[in-house]
This record gives sequence, C-alpha cells and structure tokens, in this order.
Amino acid sequence: MRRYIPSSTALKCFEASVRHLSFTRAAQELHLTQSAVSRQIRNLEEFLSRDLFIRLNKRLVLTSTGAAYYKEVVPLLDGMEIASLKMLHREDEKTTLTISALPTFSSYWLMPRLALFQQAHPEFQIKLRSLDDAAKIDADSIDIILHYGGDHWPRAVSHRLISEKVIAVCSPRLLRQFDDTKALADWQCHDVIQFPLLHLSSRMNAWPDWLVAKGLESGSFAGTSFAHFHMLLEAAKNNMGIAIMPTILTEQALETKELVAPFGEEVRTPNEYLLSYPADKADLEQVVAFRDWLLANIGSE
Repeated sequence: MRRYIPSSTALKCFEASVRHLSFTRAAQELHLTQSAVSRQIRNLEEFLSRDLFIRLNKRLVLTSTGAAYYKEVVPLLDGMEIASLKMLHREDEKTTLTISALPTFSSYWLMPRLALFQQAHPEFQIKLRSLDDAAKIDADSIDIILHYGGDHWPRAVSHRLISEKVIAVCSPRLLRQFDDTKALADWQCHDVIQFPLLHLSSRMNAWPDWLVAKGLESGSFAGTSFAHFHMLLEAAKNNMGIAIMPTILTEQALETKELVAPFGEEVRTPNEYLLSYPADKADLEQVVAFRDWLLANIGSE
C-alpha cells in the first residue's frame, strides 16, 4: 500500500523554516541553497493542497494551517530521529563487551588499561557501566564485573586481579598548615594523630586496622566520612585531613604531588579485587579476549 507521506527533505525544510521563519536561515542550517528550501516548501504545499506560509516581502509568516501541521509533524520527526539514533547505536552481541566496575576503580585504575585493550582489540565495542549495587547485577546484560572481593554472582567464574594495599595520604599544604618548618621526610607514622581523620562510610575499620598495622593506638577515630572513594580522595586533596586509600587509587595524585604519603609504607589488607563473569559466558570471544589480556597485562606490570 502506497503511503501518503511527503519527502523527508521537504519535512526537514518545513520544520527548519518554521523555527527560523526564514528560508535563508533554514537553508544555512540544512546546508542547502535558499532556492532549494523554497522549492521544497512549494512542493510540500502542492502535496497538501494548502498554503503553509504567507510571503510578505522579505518576511515569512506561518499560516494557521502551517501551525497545525507543524504541531503534528515535529513529534513524528523527533520519533524518527530517536529511532534512527537507536539503530546507529545498536549493539552487536557478538562484538559488544559490557563491563560493570566500581566507579572510582574504573576512573583511576581501569581506564588507562581499557584504552590499551581497545587499541589492541578494535573489533570490540566496549560498554562500561557503574557497579553501584552488586544486588542489581543483571547477568543477561553484563559480561564481566570488576569488583572488590565478595561473591557477587552465583555460579560465577572469578579471577584474582590484585591484592589490596592501603596508604595514608594527605595534601602537602595540610602538612605545611600544621608545621611549615618540617620537611616531608621528617613526618612519622605517629604524627597522624595530630590531624583530622577522613573516613569511607563503608570502611569504618580502615583507620583502626592501619594503626594496628603500624603499632599505634588512638583513643578516638572521630572525623568526616564520605560515601565514595572519589569523595574521600578529593577531600584529602582539599586539605580536609588524612585518608586511608587503596594505593591503586592514589597513584596519579601521588605522582602529580597533589597528595603525599609521609606516614610510612603501604599496608596490605586481606582484601582483593576480582574479575568475574557468569559461567555460561566463559567461552564468549570478547570475555575470553578481555580476561586473558587484562590478566597478562597485570602480570607484566
């Protein structure tokens, strides 16, 4: 059955002309000539047997019929655009690799490695999602999760990525505020009790464990707490106190001297970061490629 629909070019010219009330500006937007836009509008008016515009010298006025048509056409054009964009972004299950990872871990540890993997395997389209709630993991839509310990997936295959080490960090300016005569190398582990202590709300044992590992005691662990590591990291950078952070999240800030670690060496925790995937996806080409590449890459670091 033949559909009674004008050309998409005519509709695009009509929509742009209404917005600008100018064939000239519509032509500039659509990269057409003014005469081409005018001709498309004329063809559309002939198709509808209605005048859509009134030409008054150099002014363009929309008729009531044109206004009514515009109101009907714009949602349809928007719908066509959305449908087309969805199709352009449509994933191929054979080439898409969907990874879910902890937000701060993704930003500070995974991202540089992910860029290298993409260079090595341009045939895969990567989708990176935030792993905010392990209880909401959908094994049907996610291929791999990179997570902090725990059994996040029933019947999952898991591989150890790295053991966790933590370190006490702060901004160099905070040290100067407390004692600007003291060199960085002169600070000691026991000096931390002079400073405000910053906490991650989900790891309230971080400071007690660190102090025990250093052979220190403290009567109080009061201090500001934060919901996410990236908040804790930024708080430390902004002189709010000393934070216990996984070393993998502080590498860049320590390298750029935004943070310093003058209170002793890193401390190993019993925790680790894992790469996991559903057992029924163990043979997927993209899962195998990413797993093997990442584990080999970590081993060479």
